[in-house]
Amino acid sequence: MTEVVTGTVPEKEAPLEDNRHSGRRTSPLKQAVATIAKHPAKASFLIALPLRIVAAAGITYFRGFLFPDEGGYVDLGRLASTGQLTIKVDGGSGEGLFHEAASFMWPVTLLFKIFGAHILVASLWAALFGSVTAALVAYLVLRVLGPAWGAAAGITVAVFPSQVLWSSVVLRESMVWAALAGIAIGIALFSRAERWQALVEATVVTGVCLLGLAYLRSWTFVAAAWATGLAVWLFRPAKPVLARGLCALLLLLVPVLPGWGLAGSTYIGHNTGVLGYERTVLAEGAKSAFVHPKVVQKTSTSGPTTVTTTGRSTTVTTIPAAFAASEALVVPHGLANDLKALPTGIIAFTLRPFPGQFGGGLSYDFAGVEELVYYPLYVLAILGLVAYRRRREVIAFPLLVILSVTAIAAETEGNLGSAFRHRDQLLWAVVFLAALGAHDLYQRWRQRQTA
Repeated sequence: MTEVVTGTVPEKEAPLEDNRHSGRRTSPLKQAVATIAKHPAKASFLIALPLRIVAAAGITYFRGFLFPDEGGYVDLGRLASTGQLTIKVDGGSGEGLFHEAASFMWPVTLLFKIFGAHILVASLWAALFGSVTAALVAYLVLRVLGPAWGAAAGITVAVFPSQVLWSSVVLRESMVWAALAGIAIGIALFSRAERWQALVEATVVTGVCLLGLAYLRSWTFVAAAWATGLAVWLFRPAKPVLARGLCALLLLLVPVLPGWGLAGSTYIGHNTGVLGYERTVLAEGAKSAFVHPKVVQKTSTSGPTTVTTTGRSTTVTTIPAAFAASEALVVPHGLANDLKALPTGIIAFTLRPFPGQFGGGLSYDFAGVEELVYYPLYVLAILGLVAYRRRREVIAFPLLVILSVTAIAAETEGNLGSAFRHRDQLLWAVVFLAALGAHDLYQRWRQRQTA
């Protein structure tokens, strides 16, 4: 399972005994680098975890909650751990949210029963999976490029500022990342599985990660399930009929368990008609909104109305505005409106806030600074896709996840805050592809040096 498929393997280090016999001692820094290069996944985890523990402890001590959603998760876990989470809580919406995020909430509830309902307990659970994500990225790159490149990729994820932040607070983000990276490992196993034992291992890894994701974030899960089913058709696995058949079954059947229908058909059918509503709700009252709904005076008329814009009829509805009882927000519907929103959503999700756009608050400024790191990663990832375009078993799943998650987020996000947070779902894939691009550039540079 740890076999390196292809790539450059670093030259072997001279044994420490040889250095001692020659009168030279290896510096502690060189020893540390050599150890990290030999064990990239373990090293990435051990670098990531202390960072997140310190961040979680500091945030809990000085601030308590950084984000409003954290309080909701802690309250649900506290109620569930004491048997008080019933249908009466928030009119049933509490139970609904609990089961929607069950992969995160069930362990948090158990931890609360054991250690008490403390914020730090839940944030450390998130920190664990943020560290697991770094290790999984290191392992993914290790399989293709070797241990040194695996260590570089894993450590990049381990120290990436937003990865540290989102996995040091009480949010489900880090479990979403780990599930996606785990599915990528399952697809890699499918690509090389020749014996039935290897096919079973690939199916279990992929299936468990998909099922975990199904109870974390539904729209990401549907995108990942379809990417799983389609990825193995973009390359020829070692056992094509069995690998493709098993992935097709995972796509068809896993979405049934959370109630989304075969291949997520129920979820897709229900949500494709409410994209405009999602954008409007997420934009309402947000300081970083990039969708700006039209505000109208509230009337007694309810239900859809038809508005003619530039010669075309557009069906809209209105929802109450939270900021004024006498006003309502116009919610656009229809394919034309959704297509119109797509370019703005893609730019917001992937590129904004642009460098230099400061002054929107500390978190907004923080995002603008980190964007300076995202841009070169994007460039390297594109180079990696080009360089490994014939290695579709390597790039198929990460590319499909990037495309599908970006498209869905572009249609449903309404403010830069949630867009910035959800974008980190793709960092594992971007770093993986960027490692491929950086390796290709390095190989070309070496060829020029030796020419």
